[in-house]
Amino acid sequence: MPKSIKIDYDNSILSVSNSVLKHFNCPHQYKSLEILDKILNENYQNVILMIIDGMGVNVVEKLLPENSFLRQHIVTNISSVYPPTTAAATIAYHSGLPPIASGWLGWMCYFPQYDKIIEVFRNKEFYSGKDVLEPPVSEAFIKYEPIYSKITKANPDVEYHHIFPDFEEGGCHSFDEECERIIKESHQSPKKKIFSVYWTEPDSSIHRHGVESEKARIIMADINNNLEKLYDQIKDTVVIISADHGIIDIQRVPLNDYPDLCDTLLRPPSLESRFVNFFIKPGKQAVFEKLFQHYFGEDFILYSKKEFLASGILGTGDKHPLVDEFLGEYQALATGKRCLVYSTGELAPKLFKAEHAGMTPAELTVPLIVLKKK
Repeated sequence: MPKSIKIDYDNSILSVSNSVLKHFNCPHQYKSLEILDKILNENYQNVILMIIDGMGVNVVEKLLPENSFLRQHIVTNISSVYPPTTAAATIAYHSGLPPIASGWLGWMCYFPQYDKIIEVFRNKEFYSGKDVLEPPVSEAFIKYEPIYSKITKANPDVEYHHIFPDFEEGGCHSFDEECERIIKESHQSPKKKIFSVYWTEPDSSIHRHGVESEKARIIMADINNNLEKLYDQIKDTVVIISADHGIIDIQRVPLNDYPDLCDTLLRPPSLESRFVNFFIKPGKQAVFEKLFQHYFGEDFILYSKKEFLASGILGTGDKHPLVDEFLGEYQALATGKRCLVYSTGELAPKLFKAEHAGMTPAELTVPLIVLKKK
């Protein structure tokens, strides 16, 4: 069995959501974060849960000076879930569930109902870019009840505010606009409020330009400055700020360059490029395992499906019914800098300079930042 790896789910982004549920007297299945429980017990009118995509501790430390506003307000560092990627981690925030229970395991999952590998957020075939004409898989197969729904059901006097980017209808075009909406909506009424806020940067730019790029540095400075301005204008408000994951510069490895290994694959890889899921042709498992260890054993830990599910890496709790269908015979978890990219020839792979979803501390560790003002 591969080396045992532990994710600290008791001190994680999952704990943040469960602290919020606990604060609003909602049932919660997982351990809350004691340090956050104490802050929430100060009883603010507005509770704002803000996810800054890709803003791991490594990104904050590399791109913001030590005396910057955000770094001065870091309360502690916490773990992401596994895999540390947007699809799994943002859903952990929004659902209060780990990936094993939510069924959100990665960016693109194999749905046997359609015999397709589908991007769960965009409802597109990953390898062709074609739209899936059926109802969105996120609604049809892996739908969950958001924590915000649970909160407002249990607390009818609490208002819910949803502030997201413009990929949603009525969303914000900039982070500055999101902060302005927070200020405006937090002051609109004397009612208690829960806010869900999400921003796509710095993740989007770091993917394209790299962790220490000037583009990423400018974006992080803008986020820092806007949150400092926000702090100056809030009252009776606590802003809980964290990230879904960190991100690292990577070395892209085309799997197609290894035809002997590709010959063992039943279908293209799924989930992520640093958390790679393999379905293997019958009778080819031993060959695949030997070839994978030979080519990539120094940079990936290879689990059989049975070993992986027994490891607890996806968290604990009732296993979502589709987890067994999403997972193939093997899962490869990146521990080095390499990520595995595969092409069917239908759509050119994205030439990212940085990625996440691996097992490195930089990908797994995010800051818990708290801004509070009575």
